[in-house]
Amino acid sequence: MTDKNTEKSNIGSIMIIGFWVVGLALAVVLTNHWLERSRNPNNAVITSIDGDKRSITLKRNKSGHYLLTGTINNAEIDFLVDTGATSVSIPAAFADKIGLSRGAEIRISTANGISRAYKTRIDSLRIGDLEVRNATAHINPGLSHEVLLGMSVLKNYELIQRGDTLIIREP
Repeated sequence: MTDKNTEKSNIGSIMIIGFWVVGLALAVVLTNHWLERSRNPNNAVITSIDGDKRSITLKRNKSGHYLLTGTINNAEIDFLVDTGATSVSIPAAFADKIGLSRGAEIRISTANGISRAYKTRIDSLRIGDLEVRNATAHINPGLSHEVLLGMSVLKNYELIQRGDTLIIREP
């Protein structure tokens, strides 16, 4: 009898430990999902159509920035809308990953001072159903994560900010 009681006790302990492991794993997954949504609330951009004009509406993230997921040459990447950037600025690691060629070296002025970058061209840049072809950009070895979506692309659209939303619309 003692062996059966010990066996039942061991099975019960294993089930309790298993429950806690599954519960903690689920909590980690849900927390990561929540953190990603608060970092980038626009990872599934929806295009609206008003008459013959298309637009996307972005929500500001918890840091006050407009971050969205789009593509460069069909490769998915997060963009940070930066109206203070003259051009689209692409992290070097991402540019290498998708095979962008480095053109002439240029000097750029950033919030961290003067830096070097390389001219490049993007065949296709998409945010929602909005697309710019043959866009000027530069490859920036100093960037590590998001692509800065600068005015070389944004100049093609109307930008309307209302509260915590930004509408990017065809003119």
